[in-house]
Amino acid sequence: MNSCIIPFAARNVKVFFRDKASVVFSMFAALIVIALYFLFLGDMISQSYSEIPDARIIIDSWAMAGVMAVVPVTATLGAVGIMIQDKITGAVRDLTVSPMKRYEIVGGYVLSTFIVGILLSFLALAFAEAYIVSNGGSLLGAAQFAAVIGIILLSVMSASAVMFLIALFITSNNSYSMISSIIGTLIGFITGVFIPMSMLPAAMCSLIKIVPASHSASLFRQVMMEKPMEAMAGMLPEDITQFELDMGVRFEFGDTLITPEISVLILAAVAAVFFVIAVLRISMKRQ
Repeated sequence: MNSCIIPFAARNVKVFFRDKASVVFSMFAALIVIALYFLFLGDMISQSYSEIPDARIIIDSWAMAGVMAVVPVTATLGAVGIMIQDKITGAVRDLTVSPMKRYEIVGGYVLSTFIVGILLSFLALAFAEAYIVSNGGSLLGAAQFAAVIGIILLSVMSASAVMFLIALFITSNNSYSMISSIIGTLIGFITGVFIPMSMLPAAMCSLIKIVPASHSASLFRQVMMEKPMEAMAGMLPEDITQFELDMGVRFEFGDTLITPEISVLILAAVAAVFFVIAVLRISMKRQ
C-alpha cells in the first residue's frame, strides 16, 4: 500500500492556503519589519553609517536578509495551526481510527509545515530581490542564490521542528492565538532584525545570539550582503569584522568568532533535537 503522507500533506497545504487570513497572519511579522523599515528604520540606520557612500544599498540587503530569517518562523507557526485545529475539532481522532498509520499522520503534518515554510520563504525571497534591485542593488549571483536556497531549507527545517513540538502542547484556539501573537511580536526583536546589535544593550545581544533564527539571519546576511560589501570594500570601515559584528552579520561568543559552519550546525542540531523530543512526546502520549 502506498504511503498516505504525501496526499495528507497536500490536503493540509490546501487547507492552509484556502484560509487567506492565516496566510496573511503568517507573514504579519515580516510585513511589520518591512513597514517599519520603509517608515523610519531604513533612514535611521543608514544615517548611523553616513560615512559610507550609498550605505542604504548595504542596509537594504541587511534588512531583507532579516525578513528572510523571520518568515520561516512565522510561516511554520501558521502551518502547524492546521494540526492544532484538527485536534480541537476531533479530526485527529478520526484519522487515528482510519487506515492511516500514526507515522503517516505525523509525517503529513510535518511535511506540510515544511512545504508551507518553503513556499512562503521563496515568496519573501522574490520580494527581497525585487526591492533590493529597485533601490539600486543587484541580483544575487548564481553561487549566492544557491547558498540562500540552502539556508532557506535549513532554516525552515529548524523552525518546523520547533513549531511542531510547540503545537503538540497546544489544545485550544486561545492558546494558539496567544502564542502566535507573542512570537509574531517578539521575533523581530529577539533575532536582531529591527535594529543593529551595536544599538542594543548587552543583555539583548546575548539573547539574540542563542536564538536559532538569529543564526539564520546571520547566514542570510553573510550571503545577501556579500556583493554590495565587495562593491564598497574601499569605503567600509577598516575593521570590517567589527562592522559585521555591529550589524549582526556575524556573532561572537567571548573572543570566539562564530563561523558560518557553526551556525549551520546549530540550526541542524536544533532541528534534530526538537524533532526527537517531538517523537518522544508522541510516543509517551500513545502509551
